[in-house]
Amino acid sequence: MHIRFNPIGNLGAVSTFQVQQSQKTFTVEAEETDPKQAEIETSRKKYAEMIQSCNAIDQGATPKQLVNTQTNAICIEYGVYYHLGTINGKPLNGTALTGGGFNSNFSPMIWKSEPGTRVTPEQEAALRRHKSYSQAERQGANELVHVLMTLKRLGDGGSLATINKDAMFMQNFSRFAKGVGLDISKPFTINGKLFSYSKGSLQAVE
Repeated sequence: MHIRFNPIGNLGAVSTFQVQQSQKTFTVEAEETDPKQAEIETSRKKYAEMIQSCNAIDQGATPKQLVNTQTNAICIEYGVYYHLGTINGKPLNGTALTGGGFNSNFSPMIWKSEPGTRVTPEQEAALRRHKSYSQAERQGANELVHVLMTLKRLGDGGSLATINKDAMFMQNFSRFAKGVGLDISKPFTINGKLFSYSKGSLQAVE
């Protein structure tokens, strides 16, 4: 970005030298963003989120409640460890990742190893945790995660019409809302946008 300054036209009683100096235009160049540096920073952020999420799962960290029950509002952010309700009485916690996907205690992401390398203790722990839940429980968790990620897209400006046609979302939204403490009998907000739920569909409230 360039900012050009034009010479001053009328300086009044100023020395000739200063007037001559003022006739020269000059340019201030703002530092432009380096695409490669921006890509590196994004990669670092994704990696940090993943590490933080895995540590939260491994250490049994206390998750953040998704709903502010006083205002009946949901605020979904990437990189935050949330509680999404329970499956068969077992708490479902996890993190929506900037790089895509959701890392949960039901299906923790397993770091990929290079061919021929040994399985790490962290990979073994993630696999044991994954196997500690039944396939039906993991499916139930996936359904709630799908609702969360769909709400994230909606809050970020996604198509309401498309979401109302999403069968998995519509079949599980009420269950999700009950699990996280969202009162859908009255208007609620998702990332600052106001909605209502009636007759099996979401509507934007103007």
